[in-house]
Amino acid sequence: MVLPQLVALAFLAVAGYLCVTGGRELTTVFHILRNDPVPVRELHGYTGPVEIVGTAVEGEDGTVTAPFTGSPCLAYTYEVEELRSSGKSSSWHTLEEGMDGVDFVVDDGTDRVRVDPTGADIRLEDHTVTVPPGTELPDRLARYVGQTDAVDPQDRTVDLLVTELSVGNRQRFTERRLDVGESVYVYGQTSRGPAVEWGSDLVDAVVGDGDGTPVFVVSDASERGTAWRFARAGLWRVGLGVGLAVLGLLFVGSVVL
Repeated sequence: MVLPQLVALAFLAVAGYLCVTGGRELTTVFHILRNDPVPVRELHGYTGPVEIVGTAVEGEDGTVTAPFTGSPCLAYTYEVEELRSSGKSSSWHTLEEGMDGVDFVVDDGTDRVRVDPTGADIRLEDHTVTVPPGTELPDRLARYVGQTDAVDPQDRTVDLLVTELSVGNRQRFTERRLDVGESVYVYGQTSRGPAVEWGSDLVDAVVGDGDGTPVFVVSDASERGTAWRFARAGLWRVGLGVGLAVLGLLFVGSVVL
């Protein structure tokens, strides 16, 4: 009886984790959709949760360099994955991931406001390069791999005289960037910022993370597009979690009967 109970508990534990994490994604959807973006000019002296949309432009800190393409941008996330096989199944295994960014400015066509992306849940469009095993990496990716202990090149081959056999794994390099001049949606907390010059279209506020807002999101999609990104991630987690919970309960029921 011990082994069946452990299997059932494992199903239920994974189901609980998926439902909780998926629920958080769906809760973010609620926060995003329940309010509308406000004009930047209304942020003068305002503090609290706020949604803004506009164009992302450089602030005083300039830009950062994206790791895979070398593109100058305002914020980025990246992920390196490797396709690994176990028996008849294969799955992508994350080797390395990270993010970086600088303070930037959102211009809504009338006024501008600073955004501090520290601590943001950054949801940006994927730029992915998939490299088959035995393939030499492009120069930029080869330099990245050479400087990263967690990622090994998968370009090894074995000479079989009549042909060469690739012995590495397929790798996937995904970069997500907020480029200068790109449309941006921000949901965060507004606080008082540095004083600005008289007549400046830069408001005296900073949008960022804070205890007064349930989520802090930076996205290159519209409000509804951003909500859908969270909803899609949440729905599959909750759906899979419910399915595993049902399987776990059925398994327990079959053992008891």
